[in-house]
Amino acid sequence: MGIIQFEIRSEIQVMINMQIKVTTSIDPYLKASFEATKSIHNKSFSEILEEGIRQILDEVSPLESVRLTILQREQELSEFRSKLAELEVLEKQRKASKRDETETNPDIERYLEDFRNKKFSEHIESALKMLKNGSQPNWKHMAPMYQFSNEKEFRQWFIEKMNREGVIIS
Repeated sequence: MGIIQFEIRSEIQVMINMQIKVTTSIDPYLKASFEATKSIHNKSFSEILEEGIRQILDEVSPLESVRLTILQREQELSEFRSKLAELEVLEKQRKASKRDETETNPDIERYLEDFRNKKFSEHIESALKMLKNGSQPNWKHMAPMYQFSNEKEFRQWFIEKMNREGVIIS
C-alpha cells in the first residue's frame, strides 16, 4: 500500500481569513474512496480537515474550541465593520458627487425651480384646504412629484414657499 501526497488549501479564519497550504500524506485507497463519494458528501479535503480539527478541539480542549470560535466571530465582525465603513465612505462620495453635479449645473437648478413652482401652483389650493381643516397633505406622496429625495426636505420647502408667496392658513 503506497502513500501519496496531495495539497490541501484551508481557510483558517483565526488571522485575517488567510489561506495556508498544508501538505500531508494519505492512504491512496482512502483518497480514492473520498473522491468516489464526493457527489454524496459534497465536501472538499479542506472542509473535512477543518471539521476534523474542530471535532478534536471540542473533545480535547473545549475551552480552546470556544476561544477559536470567538476569535473567528470577532474577525468576521471586524471584516463587516470595515466593509460598512467602506460603504459609508462610498455613499458619502456618491452623494457629494450628486450634489456637486447639481451645484455645477445651474440649468438643472433653474429647471427644478420652475418645475416645482408650477407644481406648487397646481397643488396649493388643495393643500391649503387640508391644512385649514386640520389634516395634512400626503407629504410622502408629494415629495417625489416635486423631485425631492425625502419627505422632510419637501415639507420644509413647501412651507417656506407658502410663506414666501404670502399664503396664510387661517
